[in-house]
Amino acid sequence: MISLLACARVDSVRLMPQMSNLLALDQASVTSGYAVFKDGVLVAYDKFTFDDEIGERLVRIRKQIMCLIEAYDINEVAFEDIQMQGNVTNNVQTFKVLSEVFGVVQELVTELGIKYTVVPSVTWKSTLGIKGRTRPEQKRNAQAYVLDKYGVKAIQDVCDAICIGTHVILRPGAGTVVTDGFDWSD
Repeated sequence: MISLLACARVDSVRLMPQMSNLLALDQASVTSGYAVFKDGVLVAYDKFTFDDEIGERLVRIRKQIMCLIEAYDINEVAFEDIQMQGNVTNNVQTFKVLSEVFGVVQELVTELGIKYTVVPSVTWKSTLGIKGRTRPEQKRNAQAYVLDKYGVKAIQDVCDAICIGTHVILRPGAGTVVTDGFDWSD
């Protein structure tokens, strides 16, 4: 059984009234950042790290996300789309593993009938004005955005999750939004 991680709290920063209980994920194969927004307010953020063999890791990622969904009464999930990185060593293997993580998240929210949004990184970065020539520069700029907007100093994975959630709140529908659940009971 995975226990719910202690979540950091933030002073209220209301972005938009009457939003859903949104869980935003910067999913990864080892360390995933998350952010929870209730009614447009960032209320929790943290990360979870699993470095087991990939099959066990996927099971643990699914359980942790389920714990977050239950703990915060989540009714909407947003996560970053995956993409091939042209300048990253072992890109094909990384892409395969991230595809598996993406599939686990997508399967879970579909099974639960939770609305979800898949956001390409270029889309949320454009919405928030995050620029940079290199990936590390963009990551630093996302951290600076989160520090300026929320007063939160956090690792890159957490900042990306906060930015993904902020994008969904500021631009609902900008991304691939899926609202139809699938009935797995048949």
